[in-house]
Amino acid sequence: MGTLEVFIPIAGIITFAVIISFITRLIATSMHHRTIREAMRSDPSSVPMLVQRLEARQPWADAMLGWIFIAFTIGIALLAITDSDPSDRREMLRAAIVPLIVGITVLAFTHFASRQNAGTP
Repeated sequence: MGTLEVFIPIAGIITFAVIISFITRLIATSMHHRTIREAMRSDPSSVPMLVQRLEARQPWADAMLGWIFIAFTIGIALLAITDSDPSDRREMLRAAIVPLIVGITVLAFTHFASRQNAGTP
């Protein structure tokens, strides 16, 4: 089995899942902003609570993307280990470097951003 036959469907599914999660997050944020605008017109005293709720996003929401890339890396590495052709194995392990770096970068960014938002140096 060629490398492209494995990577293209997996990458397509992960891309689709990430796009859907971003679209749902965009819709939810849009609805929340609309609620804040309506509250500013009708009941301005409730706005601070709504703004705090907007800022208090789920802590795992951003990190999940990083974990998805790490899981994709593990899947590629497991496929590579079970491949009998050494050149395919080497090519798959080299390809696993990209999602690993992206996953680690996303996790590091969310870690440092959460520390910065919490006010710790």
